[in-house]
Amino acid sequence: MQRSSLFLILLITTLSCSTKIERDSQLDDFTGFLSGKFSSKKQAQEESGYFAVCLVNIPIWKDRPGYWFYQELYNEKNSSSIYNQRIINFQKLDSTTINSVNYIIPNQKKYINGWKDISKFDKLTIDSLKNKEGCNVYFKKETSTIYHGKTKNGTCPSSFSNKISYTTSNIVISKNKITSWDRGYDIEGKQVWGSIQGPYKFIRVPEY
Repeated sequence: MQRSSLFLILLITTLSCSTKIERDSQLDDFTGFLSGKFSSKKQAQEESGYFAVCLVNIPIWKDRPGYWFYQELYNEKNSSSIYNQRIINFQKLDSTTINSVNYIIPNQKKYINGWKDISKFDKLTIDSLKNKEGCNVYFKKETSTIYHGKTKNGTCPSSFSNKISYTTSNIVISKNKITSWDRGYDIEGKQVWGSIQGPYKFIRVPEY
């Protein structure tokens, strides 16, 4: 009887350890900086050529291995007017590099404003997502609170227009601010899409 009880205790302990989600302190810090709601409203008021856009990064699938986020950009005045939706997986490549892998969501309209209710993503499987190959963003830590990331040049194909051969992203993430400069280039390397003067500046919104 004692042996049976001991075996049961060991079995429960083993199963508990095998299902534990491993965390990484650097990824915890990094995703903590980008998690939340941010707005470019202040920039739109002060600089011409920019719109008031909301950027939301919300963690999903906390019971699954890895660091998964739902990202949505929408019009500040109308949350149903969506500019972009995607799911992002953050991975630590080495001691100095974090890799951001972007995925296209099937039936995107079904998940509009999904950050309001992340249970919408519970039935969504990783296998159903489509990897945006060549569009990974590679982040390096510059200071204790600043990460700088960018895509590899010429590897991210455009989905916006036939005139755009590829797009690039240059992103800086800090504690309460995210700057993002997305640009599109034609086959000759001439910029034909995106801001010319500089990045969008998203400031953290304290509560949402």
